[in-house]
Amino acid sequence: MKEERLNEYIKEAKRIEEDSLYSSKSHYNAAAYWHKVHLWIGIPNAVLAAIAGVLAFDGSQLLAGSLAVLVASIGAAVTFINPEHRSSGHKNAASEYHSLRNRARIFVNIKAKMELSDSDIDSAFDDLATQRENLNTISPQIPRKAFLDARKGIEDGEATYKS
Repeated sequence: MKEERLNEYIKEAKRIEEDSLYSSKSHYNAAAYWHKVHLWIGIPNAVLAAIAGVLAFDGSQLLAGSLAVLVASIGAAVTFINPEHRSSGHKNAASEYHSLRNRARIFVNIKAKMELSDSDIDSAFDDLATQRENLNTISPQIPRKAFLDARKGIEDGEATYKS
């Protein structure tokens, strides 16, 4: 393979690795946020439901009814927002981007340096590019705050290997 062409593959694989790092970290941040939302809404809602049940048997029907309406409203909001599903979607995307990052790093540091045929190098790079395109298409949108937090963490060295 011509050295110039191989160098272009390596440069683009490094871009894929960097993009995947930011995407993975951003998706992990978004997953953590939505998981917290799920807990912040779910736990108080369960407690309020229990209190409404106790009050209904205690004879405080007006307060119990009011709490029951509140619990139903919160339950409807949780169903609509579906934070646990959002968290899971972001966590899955984060894992896939992390995998792509690892594959791109291995391509740059190992495969590109091996005595492989042109078609093997082409195929290995095409697999990386295809996986990136697929992930960019199917992954949930990253909230801006999750990206900004990821960028800050990366710049602070959170994603840097020691060796």
